[in-house]
Amino acid sequence: MEYGYSILMGIFAIVLLLYGLITFLTGDILLVAKHWAAKISDKKHYARQFGKVIMIISTAPLLSALLALLGSFMIIPSVIVLIGGIIGGIVIGIHIMPKEE
Repeated sequence: MEYGYSILMGIFAIVLLLYGLITFLTGDILLVAKHWAAKISDKKHYARQFGKVIMIISTAPLLSALLALLGSFMIIPSVIVLIGGIIGGIVIGIHIMPKEE
């Protein structure tokens, strides 16, 4: 189980990346949870932006998984990268997402 964290974070990152990519490519608002969808007129644009944000956030677990592959001594730094990356992705997402009309 030396690589358990890396495997789990890698799978999580791939699932998030695929979800964001499918949402971005289809522009389907039904892929966005109802309570996250803002009251906007251009729902396809909103879904595409949401997909971008999810893809940006998915880089945090991917980088964390890659960092953890370097050895067991890198677990703490990889968790710091994970938390910092998610917070950074959310901050970027706040600026990317369209505002409610």
